[in-house]
Amino acid sequence: MFNKASFLTRLVASSVRVSEAAGGIIKNVMAGGDLKIVDKAETGSGYDPQTEADRRAQYCIVQSLQKHFNNITIIGEEEDTTACPEVELGFNEDVLLTDRLISPELAQIKENEVVVWVDPLDGTSEVALAVKNKNLALLEQVTVLIGIAYKGRPVAGIIHQPYHSTSGRTVWAIKGCGVHGLVPATGNTQKTVVTTRSHLSESVSSALEALKTRNLADNVEKVGGAGFKVLKVLEGCAAYVFASAGCKKWDTCAVEAVLTAAGGRLTDISGREIRYEPDVQLNNTGGVLATASWVKHQEYIETIPKDIKNNLPEVASKK
Repeated sequence: MFNKASFLTRLVASSVRVSEAAGGIIKNVMAGGDLKIVDKAETGSGYDPQTEADRRAQYCIVQSLQKHFNNITIIGEEEDTTACPEVELGFNEDVLLTDRLISPELAQIKENEVVVWVDPLDGTSEVALAVKNKNLALLEQVTVLIGIAYKGRPVAGIIHQPYHSTSGRTVWAIKGCGVHGLVPATGNTQKTVVTTRSHLSESVSSALEALKTRNLADNVEKVGGAGFKVLKVLEGCAAYVFASAGCKKWDTCAVEAVLTAAGGRLTDISGREIRYEPDVQLNNTGGVLATASWVKHQEYIETIPKDIKNNLPEVASKK
């Protein structure tokens, strides 16, 4: 059954299982208690923690996918990884059942035509804080993100949430085949906007105030991780707003694919689409705006002040 499916379906089926294996690695490292935290940030640029869980999880994801697919391009957040014995060669059979639903174009995709964007542990700051303050509730915000782009745009995405409930959950989507792993909300009486918990800035605050003035944000919830924020949008929040340049391509590729499959939208704060070619710059310099299917994305774009947009231009330079 696996070998008869199209390449994209097989890649997603493998990625779902691999994301869950990476989630298991994160839990094992956390249970061991020694996170071996290092700061990746350059001098004067803030705090950017990396843990042993980040390093081992990415090693597992990259090695596992490359054993199945020799010619794919994988771009991961972590430059330094730690070898680990966990290599996942299994696949999710439910994904294979969607093979008959994908479009003829997607069914013809070849290995060398995709870019896989990997964030092995989205929400590292929450992990570090959870350990420091013994606040394990923050671990719910941790996700493993695997996004698949074709011709520079997301066509499939996997969001694994290791600490959801007792056993975790995996939400995934292939373009044209719906969202699996949760039932997206179709409306809400309150327009809750989610934003950053650890990277709040003047521009983010100003954008949120503008949305409140136009009744596009009845309340604001500050949480960690792009994956968790988009899960919140899928579950009933109106939007995720980040009017800053701190987000990266591996933060948004997977979540954009899933959100779009649910009828939502994800762009930068000026409404420009985010590109995912292999040679594109890594930073989302125009910020991030993600909206649910039941609100008007354009209203949020038009409400964010022009001066904020002008200060967050799209940068065309390559990485």
